[in-house]
Amino acid sequence: MALVIDNLTSGFEASAILAPSFQLSAPQHLAISGPSGCGKSSLLRILAGLAAPKSGQFRWQDTVITADNIRWWRQQICYLPQQAVMGGETIFNVLCLPWTMQAMQSQAPSEAECLHALEKVGLRHGLDKDVEPLSGGEKQRLAIARAILMKRPVWLLDEPTSALDLASRDRVIALLADLEVIKISVSHDPHWLIHCDHVYDMQQINSEPDTQKKEISDNRDTKSGEASQQGTSRRAGGLS
Repeated sequence: MALVIDNLTSGFEASAILAPSFQLSAPQHLAISGPSGCGKSSLLRILAGLAAPKSGQFRWQDTVITADNIRWWRQQICYLPQQAVMGGETIFNVLCLPWTMQAMQSQAPSEAECLHALEKVGLRHGLDKDVEPLSGGEKQRLAIARAILMKRPVWLLDEPTSALDLASRDRVIALLADLEVIKISVSHDPHWLIHCDHVYDMQQINSEPDTQKKEISDNRDTKSGEASQQGTSRRAGGLS
């Protein structure tokens, strides 16, 4: 199954920006990078079906996503905003929220499955623990554990490391690398970016003719270098 992004824009980008075009399949990870205010999260919200694009389109399973099929598309994705949505008083309530809201057609996870998901993200709290005193990083990891339980083929993550310490960040990076899902994330963390397969840099200016196509950045052969050097050197456009 492929996710195809074709010259997608939100209208918040710089006028000269090179619109992204990518074709992604599991387990590929595309990162959207750039300075604050450049439209990264706006682009991710379009992919999540929460806003309409200014131009371009995206397709899943050869189907263009429109207002007519947006409900079906939302059943294919896990959207993790920067401020993690809890929606429950206890950890178990939070993990089961999609089933409580009848957003899932599958059977609700068992307690054992919930504990296993928590272990994957490095959380060792009991399922009856109140979520209110959890730190921002713990809440981010709890949202990732819920996404694991949902078992959907496309993940959209907005600044997933913003509240994580270095150890937790590296754990999440390793976890995502092992998941057989398509990942699209928003980040300006150089260490995060060097572990992604492709990076779309929203500072990439289209100064060439309209027919120009930029090659994507493939990090698989460059991960052994210094994070700071690689994180600043990779500038990626689209895949035709």
